[in-house]
Amino acid sequence: MTSSTATFDEEARLAVLDSYGILDTPPERSFDDVVRLVSQLLAAPIVAVNLIARDRQWFKSEIGLGRREMPLDDSICRFALLEEEQMIVPDMREDPRFRDNPLVTKDAGLRFYAGALLKTRDGVALGTLCVLDDKPRPQGLSEQEQFVLATLAHQVMSQIELRKAMAEQENLIAALREADQRKDEFLAMLAHELRNPLAPIVSAATMLSNFHLDPVMVQRASEIVARQAGHMTSLINDLLDVSRVTRGKVELELRELDFKDVVADAIEQVRPLIEKHQHRLTLDLPPARAIVVGDRKRLVQIMTNMLSNAAKYTLEGGHIAVRLTTDGGALAVDIRDDGIGMSPELISSAFDLFAQGARGLDRSQGGLGIGLALVRSLLRLHGGAVSASSDGPGKGSAFHVSLPLSTRDQVERRARDRNPPRATMPALRIGVVDDNEDAAVTLSLLLETLGHTVLIAHSARDALAVLPDFGPDVCLLDIGLPEMNGYELAAALRAQPGASQAILIAVTGYAQEKDRARALAAGFHDLFAKPVDLEVLGAALVQIESRRAA
Repeated sequence: MTSSTATFDEEARLAVLDSYGILDTPPERSFDDVVRLVSQLLAAPIVAVNLIARDRQWFKSEIGLGRREMPLDDSICRFALLEEEQMIVPDMREDPRFRDNPLVTKDAGLRFYAGALLKTRDGVALGTLCVLDDKPRPQGLSEQEQFVLATLAHQVMSQIELRKAMAEQENLIAALREADQRKDEFLAMLAHELRNPLAPIVSAATMLSNFHLDPVMVQRASEIVARQAGHMTSLINDLLDVSRVTRGKVELELRELDFKDVVADAIEQVRPLIEKHQHRLTLDLPPARAIVVGDRKRLVQIMTNMLSNAAKYTLEGGHIAVRLTTDGGALAVDIRDDGIGMSPELISSAFDLFAQGARGLDRSQGGLGIGLALVRSLLRLHGGAVSASSDGPGKGSAFHVSLPLSTRDQVERRARDRNPPRATMPALRIGVVDDNEDAAVTLSLLLETLGHTVLIAHSARDALAVLPDFGPDVCLLDIGLPEMNGYELAAALRAQPGASQAILIAVTGYAQEKDRARALAAGFHDLFAKPVDLEVLGAALVQIESRRAA
């Protein structure tokens, strides 16, 4: 290749094409109108907007072909991807690349071809806007005709970009609506869960205000207050834990311990709930010790939440089984129940914050839908993971927890990795550079809620004008910037005294290993795919804070 597309190999190009979500979509008038206009202006019987996919050439719009795709081996346009901007073949019978092509030798009898590239802002060629004729054109295209073809190819690419932007906006709106709905549901849950213990507390307080109560009634009222106050405290602690984990404020007290002791402590805490519902609990524990490095309190909290979840959604007299195994360097805990089960949709969101299964209007089981979210977050802090499965509603659920077994050099290393000296860590100054204003503002607001100071720039030129004076600790740079791409901007920032020491993180729509390698070679410290996973970004920022404070 002779153009900027040479910097992208075929796999990366195909990944970019897939990110546009345009393949195999229905015809659209905006593309059909351009094709008809090109046909009229260039007197071409065949015109097509085509995209070069993995093993085929697919037509978004066409005139004169009567088909939507063809095998890639028959494609003429695929050769255009090797050119700078346009490929013009006055007579394909005289070109050794095409003289044996079935489009030339068979019924179609094509002789003339001209194609203008459809390129992204990063210079990635997706396909062409091409014209074909069954008669040769020895003079090719005039300068004016080439201008018309290039201009309308640019218009087609603008339509492709607009189509992608509108789809992303629709996805964002849907995500915001879902988040708003979940927020409303959470507030309703919170109000309900706090009112539940308040009602018996108020009633007990009213009873205690009656000085004629006998000691037995006083004792009973006091127990009600203590029990319900404990329930409220548990709810509030769960909320605080979510906040701490989200903001990276959890400090683990790591030491070696036997996970069988963790299971025993958790069962002791959950036993009243299990006995209340007359569940049958079976344990399968190995005879040998299962040593892990972790925070005992947090590991017990993980297992308590898991067992409580099983007990809440298992019917009266049901069965809960806990099995602990060790294999090589890993520990596994499997918790199975024969309860109400989960749908595939619920499994996919089971560990999301405030996610809950279907429950009756009385919401008798209680909880805010944050227990499993805490489980996942706390396990990640311990280097572990959790997953869920179910054969469907009414068929029970299974949860699988994995943790690394201890090795002798882990205690100090994990303590150092997981508990950096956070008390002296200042909030970061973060520069966000993205020409998508909504994406930049949304990311900025989220970063500000984590306590960071953020400055936004919507172009490379603006970034170079404001970021050096801002003195950023971290810069999040969109790769697909107009005029100057993110790689070029990174090099320019490195040359600016006020920004030369900033941690650079690339943000891009395509993030394969080859893209990551290119970003690292360009001076970036990390690369994130769009949309940015805020949990992963938050973890990266915590590590950045730790390194700066060290």
